[in-house]
Amino acid sequence: TYIREKLEQLRATEAINFFERYRASEEPNQWRAICHPYDQHLLVNAGPGAGKTAVLVGRVVHLIREQGIQPGDIIVLAFNRAVVFEIRKRVRQLFRPLGYAAYVKRLRVSTFHSLALRSLAQADGGRQKLPDREKLLSHFAQRLVTDTQFRNQVAGGCRTILVDEFQDLTDDIYKILFQLYLGSRSDAGSGAGVMVIGDDDQDILRWQRPGKEFSELYFENFQRDFGGNALQPLPLRINFRSGVDIVDRSQTMIAGIFNSNQHSRRLKDFQLRAQQASAMSNVERIDWRGRDT
Repeated sequence: TYIREKLEQLRATEAINFFERYRASEEPNQWRAICHPYDQHLLVNAGPGAGKTAVLVGRVVHLIREQGIQPGDIIVLAFNRAVVFEIRKRVRQLFRPLGYAAYVKRLRVSTFHSLALRSLAQADGGRQKLPDREKLLSHFAQRLVTDTQFRNQVAGGCRTILVDEFQDLTDDIYKILFQLYLGSRSDAGSGAGVMVIGDDDQDILRWQRPGKEFSELYFENFQRDFGGNALQPLPLRINFRSGVDIVDRSQTMIAGIFNSNQHSRRLKDFQLRAQQASAMSNVERIDWRGRDT
């Protein structure tokens, strides 16, 4: 009993030290995102270097340690395997000193493609041929829409859903996200809290959308479908990665692009700034016209 009590004290100390870094952060919205109630929706819009993945990982830790959510009741979705591995690694590293390394293996972290493959294979028992990669997400989304039992099987028991790099969505992926939310709803009508985090300035995958829509469409759809006017986007305004000159010049350039662009608009009503302790940096502009690679 004495050893168990001491272990729990140690784990509590590790958790306090971890959370204190965010409580004392120069960007207070990092902590607000981390400790946001699990059953309430959240939209975070953050620029490069604002700590998006770190905040997402911190939220996972808070959900499990402070809000009492079982790891198996949390779905974390990303767009590539490197991000999935990074999230898993960070969560394991954080929970190892807390004594929960094996416990958090139940956390459901995957790409949208791997979730689709696994869910379809489990539902059909490997009896049906799965669609190729290009048609996989469309097929998965349609199955979630038309097959209530399948939808409930995939998302049943889920209490919170987290999505990284939200600006990379397509129509099929947005449909998947919304259907997972519907599948998580209990008979009483309550469903999983959904948190999405992304950066509308980094919308580089517009080419893969059939209608070539800009990412602000999905930010606006999320706000409409998951809370309306009551859902206020939470901004992360500080770049912790780059120096002052890099941040200032990049923000000026981005603002200039949007000011001269009639097809898309910037959702952020603010410009990022470098953290107060950041070192000075130098930016050199190279005129590459007429040169080759």
